[in-house]
Amino acid sequence: MQDNVFNENVDYLYQVQTDLEAVEQLKRELAEYSNQEKNLKKAIATEEKSIQDEIVQTIKKRKSAIEKAYDEQIDMNKGKTRSVRAKRDRAKSKRVDARVEMETADLTEENRQLQVEMKTLFKAQHVPGMCRSRFYYSLFMTKRFSEILTLILMVLVAFVGLPSLVYYLSTQMFFKGNASVTLFTTLSVALTLLILFVVYIVMVNVIKIKHYDVLLEGRAIIDKIAANKRQMRAIRNTINKDKDESVYGLDKYDDKLAELENELNQISEEKQTAMTQFENETKQLLTNEVNDRRLPQLEAMKDNVEEIEKQIALLEDDIMNSDLAITNNYGAVLGKEFCTPAKVADLISLMEDGTADTVSEAIAAYKGAGR
Repeated sequence: MQDNVFNENVDYLYQVQTDLEAVEQLKRELAEYSNQEKNLKKAIATEEKSIQDEIVQTIKKRKSAIEKAYDEQIDMNKGKTRSVRAKRDRAKSKRVDARVEMETADLTEENRQLQVEMKTLFKAQHVPGMCRSRFYYSLFMTKRFSEILTLILMVLVAFVGLPSLVYYLSTQMFFKGNASVTLFTTLSVALTLLILFVVYIVMVNVIKIKHYDVLLEGRAIIDKIAANKRQMRAIRNTINKDKDESVYGLDKYDDKLAELENELNQISEEKQTAMTQFENETKQLLTNEVNDRRLPQLEAMKDNVEEIEKQIALLEDDIMNSDLAITNNYGAVLGKEFCTPAKVADLISLMEDGTADTVSEAIAAYKGAGR
């Protein structure tokens, strides 16, 4: 049988070539289907991700819209609450001031009368009006701690600040560049201190000593006014600390605040109910809506993949069977080396150009040519 095949003419090789090309065609179809399968599976993965992303974004957007609607109502409620509370505070402040004014009216009137009395006394005794001031008593009849601080501050200003200013102006402006700048500067500072000292001594001798008894009466009046002011501050502090606000007539504000607080609680409860319903029901409805719209296309793509997989399986079986048939029918005769379309085409060319008449001669010529 083998000898007969080796003696076959070119028609035998034509048949081999046809069978081999048929297998190659099957392999090309298999490669094409495999490529389609790969691309389609990639498209399916992309579509699945796109569906999940749309579901997530749809749920997030809808949830944010619900939360925003309720949050806007809550913010509006809180704004109204702040406005009512501010009005309440202003009303309370005015009524507290009115209460303080009423409860300190006697002290206020007494202070006014004391000031009139002091003014009349000083005018009658021809004492300068400036001597009625707290500033004058701080400098010349110091008594209280605040007056001591004022005196210390003025001493620093008069005997440190002003001389320092005179020194600076003398060296930088008035006597700058003068050969005797040090002398002039020293004299300027000394003159300034002397003037201040003289003014103070004159104020003491001309006013304080001369009108000492009147100034003592003024001191008593000033002390009484200060005591009244301390008592007034104590009354204000007591009123401010009073927790009973019923005397101020703030009921309409309190009722409005209570109404707004109930409204806020109701909005908060409604929001919680809406969010619970969203999690339990709406979220699934949104998911179903997206799936109902997009899953049919995805399922169709998966069906196509299944069909392609079936075609691939059939082609793989056909290729395997065809390879076995070629091996059985031609491999034993031609050898695996020559069971390719290219080699068979070379053998056919040798026989068609007259180089060989039989298959065996064509194989021998092919090998002899060193191919």
